[in-house]
Amino acid sequence: MRFWKFLLMSASLSLVGCGSTPYQDDYARHINNLPNGTISDSVFQFSFEDATLVDMRGSYLPDDSVDPTQIMYHGGAGVIGLLAQVGTYSTLIQSQRTEKLVQEQEKANEKILPLIEVTKDIPLANLVGEYDSHHSQAETQNAQTIRVKPIFFSNREMNNLSLKSIVWLPNEGHTDVRYKNLIQVYGPHLDESQRESVLNGDQAQLVDVLSSMLKGTIYIIKNELTGKYTSAKTNQETFLIKNETGVKAIRGTVVEEKCGYQIIKDIRSWYIAYPKPETTMKNFSTQC
Repeated sequence: MRFWKFLLMSASLSLVGCGSTPYQDDYARHINNLPNGTISDSVFQFSFEDATLVDMRGSYLPDDSVDPTQIMYHGGAGVIGLLAQVGTYSTLIQSQRTEKLVQEQEKANEKILPLIEVTKDIPLANLVGEYDSHHSQAETQNAQTIRVKPIFFSNREMNNLSLKSIVWLPNEGHTDVRYKNLIQVYGPHLDESQRESVLNGDQAQLVDVLSSMLKGTIYIIKNELTGKYTSAKTNQETFLIKNETGVKAIRGTVVEEKCGYQIIKDIRSWYIAYPKPETTMKNFSTQC
């Protein structure tokens, strides 16, 4: 019995101490249960899930760690009772972590309120450009429609934007998924005049930036799902990407270079499009 108690206590403490478990809605573990891992190019279509307008948020470093509280288990209920108590405690910890992330997101959003104000009425359908023929706006989606949930982010200075998109294809019964992944596209740095123009209500320039990132996302999704990246080189490199917290090291493989961007497939099979240093707003918004 002491052995079982030790295992249960160890499991509980590990749940308390682990601050890396993601409870964000901008996270997705890669899943691919498609036949041959691909779909036909001719049937590719996508829809925006539960969203019609741009969702702009402040970027921050997710930290869902919570202070461990004293854990008291009652041993009289036996092993089953202990398991139930561990489950209850784990649920409480998860709830606390989720609430902490919500609070951190709200604080980050407060830093970029002027940008949120400019973006709040921009329809996602207006940003898809040449992919409009692949965009399904039907209320009832068929089983082949790729679901996309795009979330735009800005640093607190509001001069660097990025886009994270959760992408998935549900099973016929919508109880599970055949495919799921995360696509991230970084925009180039806005100089002071461009930043001021956007914050002063130049929605046209902002739409160009948002549209380019969203179209880049759709481009990557289409290439990934139709097998265009399956023959990419497999040797991995380390890439240094600047973000809100400094520089982030990513291990992955370049699957394509386009419009001054490197499209990287990282070790989790996520796709990241990152601009090379010389990439500017001019070639960012140019059709390639």
